[in-house]
Amino acid sequence: MKWLSRFLLAALVYTSQVAAAEWLMLSEEAAPQWLELPVTVEAIAASTVSAQTSGRIIELPYDVNDLVPQGAVIVRFSDSEQRARLQQAEAGVAEALSRQGETGKELHRVKALNEQGLVAKAALDQAMANAAAAEARTKQALASVAQAKELLEQTVVRAPYSGIVQQRFVELGELAMPGKALLRGLSLEHLRLSGQITQRQLAAAQQSSAAQLQLSDGRIIELGEPKLTIAPEASNGGHSYLLRLTLPEADYSQYSIYPGSWQRLKLQVATQSVLRLPLSAVIWRGEVSAVWQKLPEGVVLQQVRLQQLDVNSVRVLSGLTAGAVVAADATAYASRFSQQRRAVQE
Repeated sequence: MKWLSRFLLAALVYTSQVAAAEWLMLSEEAAPQWLELPVTVEAIAASTVSAQTSGRIIELPYDVNDLVPQGAVIVRFSDSEQRARLQQAEAGVAEALSRQGETGKELHRVKALNEQGLVAKAALDQAMANAAAAEARTKQALASVAQAKELLEQTVVRAPYSGIVQQRFVELGELAMPGKALLRGLSLEHLRLSGQITQRQLAAAQQSSAAQLQLSDGRIIELGEPKLTIAPEASNGGHSYLLRLTLPEADYSQYSIYPGSWQRLKLQVATQSVLRLPLSAVIWRGEVSAVWQKLPEGVVLQQVRLQQLDVNSVRVLSGLTAGAVVAADATAYASRFSQQRRAVQE
């Protein structure tokens, strides 16, 4: 603490000669009070993609741990059989339409003759039945075309959502049948947090109005009002409750948030009055923190005890009270103070 004593004495002697700095007056302000919980990241959307048609695998562009965008082709089958079925179905539609047109014309002629009394009612009934049958065959042929197109589309398997491949069950050249598992993956955009809370923390967590996810590098992700699900049953061993929070849909890979990783969840449970101090106003010497405080008798270096609030500010636990005036930039003030002191000594 010798450095602190020397600075205190020097500040009292030379304070009137030190250049003016920007000062700020501390006042109490409302700040959120957080409940911090260790949580595990879980994937909500995780699924196994299976084959819906038969065919030989001719394209398999992604492997395990590859990042796959939504809609990308993940498996492609040979489609010669499906294309042949589609052509056959389209030919059936052409034939049915031709037959429907023919029976329609025949029905029109028979109706005209029946109105003139030249044909019996039975002939009209037969023409109407033929026309109806032709129309039904056309619908059947169109349905066959739709089915063939669906089978052809199933030869190309696309990713249902963006994510990573966890497991691959097939290889190039294999023959796949309907129902065969192809790939297993999970989404990196549909995630949730899972953790345990004690019985004492239960009521506060249920009334939480805001949530934050604190990353290991100090960054904060604002989650807004949390969508919490708390199990109605406590565990037998630890008497704790399972808490789950669904994260807003986003790409969390940019934050290196992956399923299975540990994170720190902060739930706002109340507000409290604090003395907030910007980090720029603090001088650190190892674990000792101090600020330049302006007093009636001069400027002193006041030791303080602090608590981190966010990346840019701290909370004053002791050493200062509301109304205290401190230098806004402690480093700049110390530099000017040192320069002035050397000038006086010379």
